[in-house]
Amino acid sequence: MAQRTSVRARLLTYLIALTAAALLMAGLTAWAIERARIDNQITDGIALRTQAFIDLANDVDPTTGEPYASSTDLMREAMLRVVASPTESAVAHVGVVARYVPSAPSRLRLEDDEEFLEEASQHAADTVVVREVVTDTADYRYAAVPIVEPDGEQVGVFTIATDRGALQANLAETFQLYALVAALALAIIGVVAWTTVGRTLQPIATLEARTRRISEHDLSQRIPVEGHDDLARLTATVNAMLDRIERAFDDQSRLLDDASHELRTPLAIMRTNLEVLEPRDPDEVERSQRELLEEVSMMSRLVDDLVTLAKSDRPEFIDPVETDLAELTESAFARASALGEREWQLDGIAHGPATVDPQRITQAWLQLAANAVKFSPPHSRILLGSSVTPTQIRLWVSDEGVGIPATKHEEILERFHRLDPDVEGSGLGLTIVVAIAAAHGGRLDLFSEPGRGSTFTMILPRNGEPG
Repeated sequence: MAQRTSVRARLLTYLIALTAAALLMAGLTAWAIERARIDNQITDGIALRTQAFIDLANDVDPTTGEPYASSTDLMREAMLRVVASPTESAVAHVGVVARYVPSAPSRLRLEDDEEFLEEASQHAADTVVVREVVTDTADYRYAAVPIVEPDGEQVGVFTIATDRGALQANLAETFQLYALVAALALAIIGVVAWTTVGRTLQPIATLEARTRRISEHDLSQRIPVEGHDDLARLTATVNAMLDRIERAFDDQSRLLDDASHELRTPLAIMRTNLEVLEPRDPDEVERSQRELLEEVSMMSRLVDDLVTLAKSDRPEFIDPVETDLAELTESAFARASALGEREWQLDGIAHGPATVDPQRITQAWLQLAANAVKFSPPHSRILLGSSVTPTQIRLWVSDEGVGIPATKHEEILERFHRLDPDVEGSGLGLTIVVAIAAAHGGRLDLFSEPGRGSTFTMILPRNGEPG
């Protein structure tokens, strides 16, 4: 017995050591690959945006159709096109003095780092050259281009930069979680190994033969648990593992359904804009470019956030900012009008500010508009509007469609529930709308009459706090 126990302990030690080495090697390899990917992504992004500025400087002023009259006009136009974020921004500066910066409130404030501005001024180049510099403030990757007046005099520098350190910090948090999971995996492997090493090969072979019949196409089967010995415990563990795998496959399928459902609306808007684009009209091209960039940004955010739909109660699910309700309403109405041939009418415009996430609210509003198009006949009327009180905002979409029976009002808000199986869709749209409204501290109300139409209304607190 003593000898068997010693062998079991040695085998367990070898197994844990080999597994730990494999996890460590995999983690270090993944860490190195991800760091390199982030660096390459930063470099490619900066190079692309720097080249865009060079092309802009060599192009004509879109407001006049003539070459830029001054460097001031060029810098102003360049900043209007910069999409700044907490980890990336741009600045037009003379030495360490900033002339123009993006208007985004939450952005990387390059103008506050004089050491960085001095470095960028000394390395401005006429071509795209991505450099790196570490200051007391951040670890930057940047590119700097001289700004030249029409007479050839250099009057400043246009610099675009990314805070590489912040992005790498996010990576470190991810791999801290990996280390925790790896430690947990080692613990589980140790428990299972200790239980099974002392058993003979025949029971294990029997277990293997039964598990072989279970494939990825049929995860519903389970192995019968017989007796109360080590094999029975191992069988129960395998069944629990199959439960987790089945749930993982279900989650994967749900994610794919979410993605296919949510990407249709922005793609439809982009396609409509491209179909009506007049390439010979610079103003039309610029307008379409802005709208398409907005849709691309929204699609990118959708892809990232679909994974976290189940975590919609977390604070980072929305990014509320003070938003002009009139602009938000008009923008949503303009986008919704491209979703289908209907008699679109603006039913009301709320005036004043509100604390909401404009992209999330637009996403939910367009989803309601897309549903209205799906369940209403061509050329019927669809109303989109907003109203405001001192404490609440109401955003609604009304249609003249098929309507919804009262008994179905709660069911249609459930994930994957579809009112009409013949209508294309995965049944996730209203679930996402409810999640967005709830994340703002609000709710989604429904008034509907079968055969006469429906009105979906998002009721949200105006100041960002639940009422």
